[in-house]
Amino acid sequence: MEHRDRAGSEEPEAVLDENAVDPGDDDYGPPFERRSFGGEFVWAQGQGYTAKVLRVRAGEVVAISTKGRRDMTVMLTGGRALLETRADDSVDRVELLPATPIAVAEGEHAYRLVAVTDVELFTIYSAKN
Repeated sequence: MEHRDRAGSEEPEAVLDENAVDPGDDDYGPPFERRSFGGEFVWAQGQGYTAKVLRVRAGEVVAISTKGRRDMTVMLTGGRALLETRADDSVDRVELLPATPIAVAEGEHAYRLVAVTDVELFTIYSAKN
């Protein structure tokens, strides 16, 4: 079998199209909604609760809002991510583990998710009455 050196080939160089859709986001059709961090969709909703699937691209940071919500839980289903909790001047960071639910308490703390790799996670919460 003859070996060819591709360095001298006449193949055009790949050009990155900034408007192209990430094929990884195409796994989900409607009701998947694109967001600046990746996207989300509601996978279950009932009287008093909402459950979502979030897909977050590597390197993105997403604030987790507890405003108007109570009894919130997040669970990583794939990838690596950190959950940061801010209170006053201190920041606690915890690496999320797959299939390990974490309660997100409402109150004086601010929460955000830091995606180390592309991640997917479930969130479920009850609305405040």
